[in-house]
Amino acid sequence: LQIVLFGQPELDDLLRDKSIRQLRQRITFSYQLKPLSNREVGHYLQHRLHIAGSGREPIFTRAAGAALYYYSHGIPRLINILAHKAMLSAYGTGTRHIHCKQVQLAASDTDETRKMLPVFAVSTWTTGLALLSAVTIIIWRLLQV
Repeated sequence: LQIVLFGQPELDDLLRDKSIRQLRQRITFSYQLKPLSNREVGHYLQHRLHIAGSGREPIFTRAAGAALYYYSHGIPRLINILAHKAMLSAYGTGTRHIHCKQVQLAASDTDETRKMLPVFAVSTWTTGLALLSAVTIIIWRLLQV
C-alpha cells in the first residue's frame, strides 16, 4: 500500500510531531514547491489562461502581473485566488483587461494578503464601502415614505 500526501506547509509542521514519528519515517519522497518568481507568475498566468481557452492577447497588464506577484509572494494558490477575484471584478465592470486596481481590490478581499495593502488602497476601499452604505440607507428610507 502506497499513500500520497499533498498539503499546505502546515502539514510539514504536523509531521514533525514526535507522536507520529513512525509515519514520518515511512515517507520515502518529499518535495516542497517553492514560490514562483515575478517572471514565472506571468508565464503561469498565461499558461492557465491558455488552457482555459483564452486567446493569445494578454488579459493581465504587466502592472497587474507585478501586483499579483507582490500580494501572493509567488504562491500559486494565492495567485489563483487573486487572479480569479480580479477577473470577476473586471467582468463586473465590463473591463476586458485586468489592471493593478482589480488586483488591489482582490487583495483587499483576501485575508492572506489584506495586511500587505498600501494604506491608500484600504482607505479608498473603506471610503467607497461607506459611501455605498450611506446611499443604500438613503434609498431605503426614501422608499419607506
